[in-house]
Amino acid sequence: MSDKNVLSLKDLLSPSSILRLLTAGAKKTVTELKELNTLITQIGRENASLSMEDLDRLSQSSLETASRYGRNAADYLSEVSRAFRTGYQDAEGMAELSLALQNAGGVTAELASQLVTTMDRAYQLGGSVDSLTQILDGCSQITQHNDASFAQLAQGMSLAGSAAASLGVDAGETAAALGTMIAATHQGGAEAANAFNALLLSIGQVSDTEAGIDTESLARYEDACRSLGVSLKETRDGMLALRDPMDVLRELSDAYNALDDSDTRKDSLLAAVGGDVDTSQIDALLRHWDIYESMLGQYTNGSGSLAAAAQEHADSWEGSLNRLSNTWSGFVGNLADTDGVTAAIDGLNSLLSAAGSVTERLGALGTVGAGAGLLAGLKNVGMA
Repeated sequence: MSDKNVLSLKDLLSPSSILRLLTAGAKKTVTELKELNTLITQIGRENASLSMEDLDRLSQSSLETASRYGRNAADYLSEVSRAFRTGYQDAEGMAELSLALQNAGGVTAELASQLVTTMDRAYQLGGSVDSLTQILDGCSQITQHNDASFAQLAQGMSLAGSAAASLGVDAGETAAALGTMIAATHQGGAEAANAFNALLLSIGQVSDTEAGIDTESLARYEDACRSLGVSLKETRDGMLALRDPMDVLRELSDAYNALDDSDTRKDSLLAAVGGDVDTSQIDALLRHWDIYESMLGQYTNGSGSLAAAAQEHADSWEGSLNRLSNTWSGFVGNLADTDGVTAAIDGLNSLLSAAGSVTERLGALGTVGAGAGLLAGLKNVGMA
């Protein structure tokens, strides 16, 4: 080992260097504690129905709950705050669901919230964490077995979920259809959602001026389907009614794949879909109906998939470091006691700043004295 390396090692292990590292780590924790205190205060201010006992329990549980997902407590409390603002009663359960989704799918907090809220409202789940977990389990299972990322599928579900639900297409069918388009075309969730929305509106004979679908395009699509021997309507209880969209698509797929690629009826069917859509997405769904059915089966058997995928992140290096950070922050007794905690944190921050300044000027022997002084100072503010 060279003299330079020996010198570097000595510097690294010197008392002054060790104290500098401890001081930096402690100052980081102080910053995190201030953030947690701010979040708890904000939650209390925005939700008058929460008592001090509620806030105390939330502050005490935030570190433990976040650690289960390998996330910082601030991540968890931010999701609790978001869930409360959205109007959910079980804000803590929704926050955990969001963290699991972020872990499992590698999606942003914003996209996770958008997906959960869209599914909840579209399928009228009433904020049921169990029902939402079933949907996310199925989506997770699909993405784990196919060439479609969770982020892509989440984006597609967020954009197409409402229209699909209004036309009688359940969450599993929506996920499988979008997953098939994404996997077959290697494009994103937005492109798949745009095409699926237009396709469902055309089958459901619903005009949408914003989507570029009018009565003329609807009639054209019905004629194109009829040319393949597929009807959009059926007689039920003596009344003419629209058929289930996915039943129509299954029959269209059979008829479409039975045609030669040169048959003009294929292009006519694709072109008849109203709106500005990428017809390759529709072609992919019709051509690969077997993939759709496979994904639908995977969705049905997805129980526990989200939690298993989320645990992988929790067990990662990043997750372990976040748990360590939460443990280090665990000495705070009551984040809801704003005045007392803020005073203690400010006092600790001042001491740490002073210690950091001293270590810049003292040598190894002087640093030992500074460390003793710092510990004495911490005891004086009741934090050591």
